[in-house]
Amino acid sequence: MMLGRKQSLKGDQVLADYGPEESLNESADIEWVNKLWVRRLMRSCALISLLSVSLNTPKTFERIPPLQYITFCCDLVITFLFTAEMIAKMHIRGILKGEVPYLKDHWCQFDASMVFFLWVSIILQMFEMLGIVPRFSYLSVLRSPRPLIMIRFIRVFLKFSMPKSRINQIFKRSSQQIYNVTLFFLFFMSLYGLLGVQFFGELKNHCVLNSTDPHKVTINSLAIPDTFCSVDPDSGYQCPEGMKCMKLELSRYVMGFNGFDEFATSIFTVYQAASQEGWVFIMYRAIDSLPGWRAVFYFSTMIFFLAWLVKNVFIAVITETFNEIRVQFQQMWGIRGHMTNKTASQILTGDDLGWRLVTLDENKHNGLAPPICQAILRSASFRLLMMGVILANGMVTATMHFKHDERPRHLFYENYYYIEVVFTIFLDLEALFKIWCLGFRGYFKHSYHKFELLLSIGTTLHIIPQLYLSGLTYFQVLRVVRLIKASPMLEDFVYKIFGPGKKLGSLIIFTMCLLIISSSISMQLFCFMCDFNKFESFPEAFMSMFQILTQEAWVEVMDETMLRTRQTLTPLVAGYFILYHLFVTLIVLSLFVAVILDNLELDEDIKKLKQLKFREQSAEIKETLPFRLRVFEKFPDSPQMTCLHKVPSDFNLPKVRESFMRQFVFEVEEEENEGVIKKICEIFDSKVVYRKQRPIKLLSSLPKVRHVSTDLRKAAIIYIINDSNNQRLMLGDSAVIPVPGKSPLNPQGTISSAKQLRIDQKKSIRRSVRSGSIKLKQTYEHLMENGDIGAMNRVSSSRSRPHDLDIKLLQAKRQQAEMRRNQREEDLRENHPLFDTPLFLVPRESKFRKVCQMIVYARYDARLRDPLTGKERKVKYKRLHRDGSLKLNKMLKILYCII
Repeated sequence: MMLGRKQSLKGDQVLADYGPEESLNESADIEWVNKLWVRRLMRSCALISLLSVSLNTPKTFERIPPLQYITFCCDLVITFLFTAEMIAKMHIRGILKGEVPYLKDHWCQFDASMVFFLWVSIILQMFEMLGIVPRFSYLSVLRSPRPLIMIRFIRVFLKFSMPKSRINQIFKRSSQQIYNVTLFFLFFMSLYGLLGVQFFGELKNHCVLNSTDPHKVTINSLAIPDTFCSVDPDSGYQCPEGMKCMKLELSRYVMGFNGFDEFATSIFTVYQAASQEGWVFIMYRAIDSLPGWRAVFYFSTMIFFLAWLVKNVFIAVITETFNEIRVQFQQMWGIRGHMTNKTASQILTGDDLGWRLVTLDENKHNGLAPPICQAILRSASFRLLMMGVILANGMVTATMHFKHDERPRHLFYENYYYIEVVFTIFLDLEALFKIWCLGFRGYFKHSYHKFELLLSIGTTLHIIPQLYLSGLTYFQVLRVVRLIKASPMLEDFVYKIFGPGKKLGSLIIFTMCLLIISSSISMQLFCFMCDFNKFESFPEAFMSMFQILTQEAWVEVMDETMLRTRQTLTPLVAGYFILYHLFVTLIVLSLFVAVILDNLELDEDIKKLKQLKFREQSAEIKETLPFRLRVFEKFPDSPQMTCLHKVPSDFNLPKVRESFMRQFVFEVEEEENEGVIKKICEIFDSKVVYRKQRPIKLLSSLPKVRHVSTDLRKAAIIYIINDSNNQRLMLGDSAVIPVPGKSPLNPQGTISSAKQLRIDQKKSIRRSVRSGSIKLKQTYEHLMENGDIGAMNRVSSSRSRPHDLDIKLLQAKRQQAEMRRNQREEDLRENHPLFDTPLFLVPRESKFRKVCQMIVYARYDARLRDPLTGKERKVKYKRLHRDGSLKLNKMLKILYCII
């Protein structure tokens, strides 16, 4: 173990471990800094330090004076503990020398920097308490890095083990994508910054009184409201009578910080407008000062590219990066869950179709209620009744309203109170009924039942007269949430978004931690500003940073902060808020979109299943013949018989008529007959050449008599029929194909038993392959993956599991549908001489009909090589105008269909 640990601390790490404090846990000689209780104490100290720095503001000390001494004592104790830990680790590891020196570890460097800022904060607070440093001093900025100590508490949850090469690959690909989209963003920012300087320049022309001195401009000299104007009389806004358009040379603290004076200011204005916050006022300012087409073109294209395109590109990149990280961190995130019933026990059972899981005692509960109550609880009527009651309660509550006509408040809800009592009692009885039927253990197994019980307790307290229409009213309103169960689609949708709470919950916690850290940092940066309530204490700072996160009037927060800082620090303040806004809007909010899209994304198997299911349904619809062909089903059969004298074994068998098959096909149901049929069929299937017996010499020659039993005759006929059907199937002909779940004989009497077709399947395939049939090979490989048509019956059992359906089965069923359609058409064609002749004018064997058929099928084919074999075809004609031949062919087709 020691050797393994020493190797893991060297440069070539096999696993990357982002939990530095656990690196020495497995050592036999554990130092006190690496003990579990010490690490937990340090994490608690990190949280207390964050709380202390969040309370360390002048305004907070004015409201609660004892907090100044409490925070000082807490910081002093925490600083001594962290300092002792740092010294102990330096002693164990070494400062600059050793296997893992302290100052060469990144996390140790972070811990040392936090200790340094803790000592700076203690010294600064001591000077403030002694009066050496004023209360509202800019030196409070030195405390701003202290909130980052929260990372020490968070990093314990970021521990994971993964090959270092894979981690480097993730960071490399993710950083490359983010780097590319950042360059894309900066390109458009720079482009529109330069265009803004060239298009608009300084926008300082205002309408002022005619008697205004340019060096003494007051607010009374401006128009009401303040209006920008144009010096050019042919464009922009013209000042009214008694006023003139004058360029004002005032400070930015008076004129505002946005504009297009130079490149830096233009970039600032472009980002502010691209955030879609106040961009309309900047556009109207440009329209009033310059020709209107410039502002319309500039701002419309800027909103399209920067506000919409770049933002969506960021979302796409973050979504793709998150998906890649999710795949790599599958062990950390866990497998995507499905809505399954975990309380039901399942056993593995098998039948003729295959193996499947069967729920065992799914309706068995541990409650004390009789079986009739159990049946009522499971019935759909009971659920519909409860949904109706909850819907009625919501509708009654929605009609409650108040009027300000000086009447007592209780008069408005007096009748509603008794209605609410009735609903509450009814729903409480529902909860008791479920507990009675399911038992306490069975009831509390479901989270939904826990939510129902919480609502029942809250609403029961709510109907107490002293608590009615108090804060407990929220429990009454939350009853409407139960209506989600009324719609399975809505329930599944809500589960996909909120069900996998590990990802969404972790992202919410990350966002809250980011808000807390950024709020505390901003509070320490700007709390020294007098009469500025945006960051005077932690609650105000938290609301200001959350306001920037929601992009609601975030420019106002930035402008007010810039107005209260020095002119040299104004660009730094603007950069701070812009970077924070860029991070939370383009990355953090994009993470929410990525997580929700990942939750809503269907599995690839389910997508393929739905697509193939739709194809299967469309293929099954095409099984029906057109109406003009179905007419012949109403006529009696009048087939034309053919006499078959001799069948050579070296050639494919011809088609066998259905009427001929019906006379000899028989079914074997009893098990004892199967052995007899099997022996008879083995006579024809056997490939063993038996040695003939030596003839016996007798005194008198016996008469030659052939004895053929009835079973042997039937087996011979079945053998011929099955061999013919197998070859028709493999050659793609419209023949019989076994259908899973069908009876051995269809309505036309066709054999559809896969068991009978497997008897001589291999022999037919072998013979056809020897004959060089390429079509047979393609069809056979496409339909049968394991050399067995009957496998489709076994695969059909997967329909009980909707996510494990074999795609091969659906493809086979699609071809079966087409073959069954062709089979029906062939049956009608064999049994009706006038088939497919709607007008009944031309006989089937008419010479005119044959001539038309020959002309139709003699179509033009420009291919000089056979597409299947690749050999050169013998073409009798060399040149023929293609368009003319196609038109003639189409006309002949129409004529042929008519006759």
